Amino acid sequence: MRFRRIIAGFIDVLILSFACALMLSIIPLNDKVKEGYYKIEELQEKVNIDYEEINKISYDIEHYFVKYYLIFALVLIGYFIFIPKYRKDQTIGQKIMKVRLTSENAITFNAYIIRALLNTGLSLMLFLPLLLYFLNRIWYSRVTSILILIQIIYWIISLFMLLITKETIHDKITKTKIIEVKR
Repeated sequence: MRFRRIIAGFIDVLILSFACALMLSIIPLNDKVKEGYYKIEELQEKVNIDYEEINKISYDIEHYFVKYYLIFALVLIGYFIFIPKYRKDQTIGQKIMKVRLTSENAITFNAYIIRALLNTGLSLMLFLPLLLYFLNRIWYSRVTSILILIQIIYWIISLFMLLITKETIHDKITKTKIIEVKR
């Protein structure tokens, strides 16, 4: 059962990756972003890499990507909150792998939101754009690195918990669990 859940998660990630890649192909990058990426590549090829300049260019590029963060956040909200809420407590990956979300009581909308915020990186997609407008370049870089590291550690801990106890942190917090669907 654990492995069905893990495979369902991978299927969901593949579907979302495809959706986000499709959106990126529809909404083209502007010329300033392309120039920034080329400049970063040039700086990285030098013997003495100017990390300060790379950081400055990256910070400028991040401002452009705010709209992408918000679009990706909407996709995550739709996929991990509304699809399970209105489609028998299953994402597409869970439906394929014949598992679903359950609870002793009815699953609340808040439970879907909390699960999505913790497990999917949705909190980062919503929080990082705000930080761009409140932090300078140096602090933005530091804080985002720490937040991304925390999210990765969360995923690792949840994976180990899943393998050992069959539950993750977000299962315990929301009092939900994933079960096999009878065939």
